[in-house]
Amino acid sequence: MEHTPEEEERIKAIQRYLEGERKVDIYKSLERSKGWFNKWLGRYKTRRKGWYKDLPERARVIPHKTSERIEQIVVKSRKSLMDGTEDSTKYSCVGAEAIQFHMDGLGYKTSEIPSISTIKRIIKRNKLKVNKRERYKRVHSKGRHTILKPKRIDELHQIDYVGPRHIKGYGPINSLHLKDVVGRQVAGQQYNEKSMDNVMGFLLDYWKQSPIPKYLQVDNGMCFAGDYKHPKSFSRFVRLALCIGIEVVFIAPSKPWMNGTIEEFNKGFDKRFWQKELFIDLKDIRKKSKIFFETENKFNAWKLRNEDLKSVDPKRILPKDFTIDVDRLPLVTGEIHFIREVDSLGNISVLNEYFKVGKGYTGEYVWATIETWKQTLIVCYKDENLKVREINKFGYDIGETVHNHKNSIFLSSL
Repeated sequence: MEHTPEEEERIKAIQRYLEGERKVDIYKSLERSKGWFNKWLGRYKTRRKGWYKDLPERARVIPHKTSERIEQIVVKSRKSLMDGTEDSTKYSCVGAEAIQFHMDGLGYKTSEIPSISTIKRIIKRNKLKVNKRERYKRVHSKGRHTILKPKRIDELHQIDYVGPRHIKGYGPINSLHLKDVVGRQVAGQQYNEKSMDNVMGFLLDYWKQSPIPKYLQVDNGMCFAGDYKHPKSFSRFVRLALCIGIEVVFIAPSKPWMNGTIEEFNKGFDKRFWQKELFIDLKDIRKKSKIFFETENKFNAWKLRNEDLKSVDPKRILPKDFTIDVDRLPLVTGEIHFIREVDSLGNISVLNEYFKVGKGYTGEYVWATIETWKQTLIVCYKDENLKVREINKFGYDIGETVHNHKNSIFLSSL
């Protein structure tokens, strides 16, 4: 079989090389480049038959190319989500997953809904607005600050206030938000002011309708921590949580990233609800926020539809007629946890008292636990190998009677 002139040139060039001629002399004599020679030498070394031939042109038809119809549906969905003018898109996210969720809600089959990467390419190709990711903030010891590894629904909840925000012609509004770290479900309510009474009232109502978590993580705001002056001052919020059988976790002061799940939701609340709506008064924002929370929960449930997630067992819930005097709460057995950064003197502060941890831990985060029944404070540290070890233990004289915890207040299960 005869070869084309180009094929003959390639074959002879490699023959000259195999006979010992230098590469540079070969490709220069042929007025070719070094890249050209190396390309055909590489093809020769594959030992494939016909290595000197040109490869066939790529097929012009891409077998899995998204149809024009589906692409236009993605484009229309993206625009609809960004506009947010329809009831179904009013408070929605606008990313690729939100587009999949929107198409699923419109009745498209799973086989018709493009992948995340395909949707992103369609968005870019059609020059639609692409949201910029926030720059990741590197934090010393991030990932080692906590010893919790929640894997079950209702194992760890985070709660936080957003505000004050101001309604023109009405006044300040504060929105209290709660989110399940694993199950991703959210709840919330708006108030005129941040107060511990509002927090406790909200939680008691919530726990009569939804499962009680094992852990409740909060920041160090006065509506959670209470007194900033007196040592061993257990706030009414902490006392209520202990009575209900919850272990409160206080994150390190001024470290909101430790409450990342609720903080991320707060950003969405600002962007997709507060900045999009006009409100008249407290009643109006409460009515509209219900729709926002419902929309968020439907989307989060859809995202977790294929996850095999289990709930805490047993589930606990308060009876509908449960009442408790929140102004006269006893201190009961339980644990309270504090994530704290060790200062330059090797100390941490817990409930307005300093405890010596050691200068060797300066700048690191430790996990301190008050055990009310044993009246001890235990400090643990997670090292670079993610091994948790106890590094200090202190006597913690509470100075008041600690009562036994009663499980009889709960419904046994849902």
